[in-house]
Amino acid sequence: MTVGQLAGLIAALAFVVLVIFIAWFLVKVAGAIRDAITSVEQLTKDVDTLSGELNEILKNSNSLLEDINKKAVQVDPAVQAIADLGQSVSDVNQASRSLVENLASRREKRRNSFMKSAAQAAAMGVVSRVFKRKKNQ
Repeated sequence: MTVGQLAGLIAALAFVVLVIFIAWFLVKVAGAIRDAITSVEQLTKDVDTLSGELNEILKNSNSLLEDINKKAVQVDPAVQAIADLGQSVSDVNQASRSLVENLASRREKRRNSFMKSAAQAAAMGVVSRVFKRKKNQ
């Protein structure tokens, strides 16, 4: 075997090893791509399922919101009536306070007036007694 033949044999073996390595690499890459495709298909199915469920949830949420809005409109007059009642109670309370203050003021005036009248009557009684004593003497 000559040196040229030996070099050709080494080159041929290197080429065969390279082809085997490339084939093995391509098989591994093809398997990874198959797994990726399977994963993407499964992910697509899962997303479709979730999308359908999400649409159902959105429909239910929308119907619940419509129901809540209708009920809020129905409850609105009751809330307004309660607010009006609270205002009326406040007005009655204020009127009661004013009445009590007015009655207390009148009572104080009457008491003062009564005391003044009693003092005047007592003074008149004393003066009357003094004049009677002077007449009797």
